Amino acid sequence: MLRSSWLLSAAVLVSCAGCAEPPVEHTVRKVTAEDVRRDTEKAADTATKAATQAKEEFEMRLKSGLADMDTAIAKLHEKGHALTGKAKTRWNERMADIEAKQEAAREKLDELGSSTGEAWARLEKGAQAAWDDVQKAVQEASQQF
Repeated sequence: MLRSSWLLSAAVLVSCAGCAEPPVEHTVRKVTAEDVRRDTEKAADTATKAATQAKEEFEMRLKSGLADMDTAIAKLHEKGHALTGKAKTRWNERMADIEAKQEAAREKLDELGSSTGEAWARLEKGAQAAWDDVQKAVQEASQQF
């Protein structure tokens, strides 16, 4: 009986030894210069795409805004036909100012369309300022006339 329990214990021990999972080998992959080059190129490409997309969206908003501005200016022209005297003189001066600002905004938009890279970031600020300027002038004229 002692012998059979000894054999049984030995059999259980041998069978359990095969049940254990092999140890997991932890290795660290070294980063190569090729990895860095590939990841840098991918990041640069992504940044370029994002900048191009932002530029295109800004141009679309500005073009749409200028189209709306054209409509508002046309309405101001209609109002101006009925004016006389000093009001007509002030209106003519105001419209000349608005049209000059509108032209400046269009020129900035044209510059923006042909710009790339760092130039686009500078031109965006100038185009936004020109847009804000003409928008303010039209709003003031609409309230005045």
